[in-house]
Amino acid sequence: MLFRAMKIRYSTGLAVLMLVGATFVLGTSYITGLSLNTLTGVLILIVGIGYLTRPLAELTDSELTLFALFGPVKKQYPVASLRLVEGKIYSGEKRVRLPAWCTNSEDWRALMQRLQARSN
Repeated sequence: MLFRAMKIRYSTGLAVLMLVGATFVLGTSYITGLSLNTLTGVLILIVGIGYLTRPLAELTDSELTLFALFGPVKKQYPVASLRLVEGKIYSGEKRVRLPAWCTNSEDWRALMQRLQARSN
């Protein structure tokens, strides 16, 4: 079964929430003066932009690859060893750390459908 590589994105709502929070923190920091909150606001802003622009994972015919938000680090799981248990993904006996709550809901549903179709 051949299909295009599927990008699994971060939740857009979570990214927007982080950007709004970062804007609030940076705005408050601008009004009150530079402090540790300025650094916190910048970090939240960078993470929020990363959530909007970087994929969380990619599913191909042969493997599921999880990407780090920043940097070249990635974990790869062969598709042949992936299985679903109560809505969670396992590779052999090891749980794949791909949280549904921070994943784009459409991408999550498509991933579940592909994994279920492969296992049937």
